[in-house]
Amino acid sequence: MMARPVASGAPPPPRTAVNVRHFGARGDGRTDDTRAFQLAIASLPSTPSRLAVPCGPSGDCTYLIRPINLTSAMELYLEDGTTLRAIADARLWPLIPPLPSYGRGRERGGARYTSLLRGEGLHDVSIRGEGYGSVIDGQGAYWWLRHLAGVEEHTRGHLIEFASSRRVAVANLRMIDSPYWNTHFFDCDGVHVSGVRIEAPLLSPNTDGWDPDSSRDVLIEHSSYRGGDDCIAIKSGWDCFGAAYARPSANITARNVTCEGPRAGVAIGSEMSGGVANVSFESIRFISANGAAHIKTGASRGGYVTDVSFSDLTFADGAALAHGILVDAHYGSPNPSCPAGWRPAAPARLANFTFERIRGASTRVLGSAYRFHGSEASPIAGVVIRDAHFPASTLWSSWSCSQVSGTVSVDVEPKPPCSNFVEEVSSSR
Repeated sequence: MMARPVASGAPPPPRTAVNVRHFGARGDGRTDDTRAFQLAIASLPSTPSRLAVPCGPSGDCTYLIRPINLTSAMELYLEDGTTLRAIADARLWPLIPPLPSYGRGRERGGARYTSLLRGEGLHDVSIRGEGYGSVIDGQGAYWWLRHLAGVEEHTRGHLIEFASSRRVAVANLRMIDSPYWNTHFFDCDGVHVSGVRIEAPLLSPNTDGWDPDSSRDVLIEHSSYRGGDDCIAIKSGWDCFGAAYARPSANITARNVTCEGPRAGVAIGSEMSGGVANVSFESIRFISANGAAHIKTGASRGGYVTDVSFSDLTFADGAALAHGILVDAHYGSPNPSCPAGWRPAAPARLANFTFERIRGASTRVLGSAYRFHGSEASPIAGVVIRDAHFPASTLWSSWSCSQVSGTVSVDVEPKPPCSNFVEEVSSSR
């Protein structure tokens, strides 16, 4: 049995508190309050401290800011009713180097825009609120229109990004209208997300919810996503750069999360060239998705995805799915910044995937309920499916398989499974 992923460590509670309004922040929704935040952060001691963001005496609760860098031993605390709102002007968002495991911006070559709230090389840092009345607003429509019009020259920024940091927490707040991915954890150790609601229009481009990327010991729980892309997408670098960086994502748990969007509910890849191992998705509820559980890689990736479990997946009545469960070795385009002719040292290895207690009988599946497409170079091995239920697909075959092997229990529906699978003789119940 695979080890159970857990998150390790947590930022210590703050000992002192600083009020951003004491440094000149107005919170009137018109004034650029960035300088006040920068001064307040610079004043924090090296011991665990809180930067409080309150409503003012006249009900001034909306703080306009440009991108801000956080610091170690810091808790950014949004009191109930307060909003941090991004200034929607690309000229005011600094450019930063591409990540070493990507070698370029994900959308465009070269540099990328920084994130609204960012920390690099930090320890014991958190962003917290008092519930869904504590809001981070990315004003994403400005960026989405630039992207769709083809005028953007650089990769859009995230709402939150932590890089090469340890003991990181994001909790008890609402994040709306991110320019790009909402929350990106790159090469981090010990991440905890809890009580976060993410919202963006269902057609907003690339507004992933949570993207642990070459990170370890991550726990995402008691949260919800409604947006235009993947709810949770676990990554570890893109092709030659990910292989060279060689930092896997490992020991990751997502549990008690609700997902609604037009793309994957919970996903691994497609950028996974550094490897992904020991991942658990537990008690995930889906409102809509093109595929509830999706493992995706391609011939240019290399790396591996191993020891992944999906359990207790439930669905809203009538939820529309393009597919139910997908494992696909033919997904994703090569990184255009890799040297011409580059190939991974070995094809992607895909092994040991468990799917159990899947309650999808009330959904509408347009494609295949179970879709496993390995390749000769990257066969899918060690799949176990138990107590899983979808309706018969309305347009395609309910099972679609190639280069896969595994077992299914007798209580898996619809039947019959692909001939690639051995059917167990007794029920899993």
